Amino acid sequence: MPTFVGLDLAWTSHRESGICWLEGESAADLRCTRLEAAVCGTENLADEIAAVEGPVVVAIDAPLLYTPERWAEREVARRFGRYKASPHQAHYAVRQGYTAGIDLGEALEARGFELEPATLLRGEQGRFAVEVFPHTVHVRLFGLAERLPYKPRGGRSVAFRREVMQRYQCYLREVLEREAPGVLESAEVQRALAPETAAGARGAALKRLDDTLDGLTCALAAWLLWEQPDRWETIGDLNGYIVAPREMDEQGALR
Repeated sequence: MPTFVGLDLAWTSHRESGICWLEGESAADLRCTRLEAAVCGTENLADEIAAVEGPVVVAIDAPLLYTPERWAEREVARRFGRYKASPHQAHYAVRQGYTAGIDLGEALEARGFELEPATLLRGEQGRFAVEVFPHTVHVRLFGLAERLPYKPRGGRSVAFRREVMQRYQCYLREVLEREAPGVLESAEVQRALAPETAAGARGAALKRLDDTLDGLTCALAAWLLWEQPDRWETIGDLNGYIVAPREMDEQGALR
């Protein structure tokens, strides 16, 4: 049975990452088997993912492939700048010693995973790990005019972030109802998407919900990359890339 793993990977291994596992052959039987924010070491996480039998798609919010010639973030910023959805620069993260994604990518590659997305986007089965950026997924899948500003930046108040997080929950629920309704049967998913979970969160709990929802977004991306590969494109190259949903017109056709 195919497994779809979403990781909102922390920049350092001692911080919590958002982790979501989905399993299923089709939209009708796709289910969530794990959803949490947890601290996870690179080698242990790679071992755990590699132990899964059958096809696997891992979608990771962190740089996986990197050389100094990496230009993917600049191009994502150019295409999604009007949505205020520009990613952090991988160059900055690497200079600061934040290489969790690169380390995990190397660990998964050593265990037989393919990091280059071309085979996956041709609709072929296998074991893949690819880089995604949740804000591009939100913009395209949710049909947003601007990214959801739920991150703790720019002096945003807790009340404001809670309100945006509730919108995030609502959008995710709508997409899951359309694309994979069985995922909503999970108690963990129900808790993560409950408005009261966001309404009562602050401090570490609010950060944990942020990570959890992003992990669910990444797992949903992993599933849709498998189910609907023609809807996705690679921005970048083997110096480093981000896989993002392609733009659709008002009739739902690819542009």
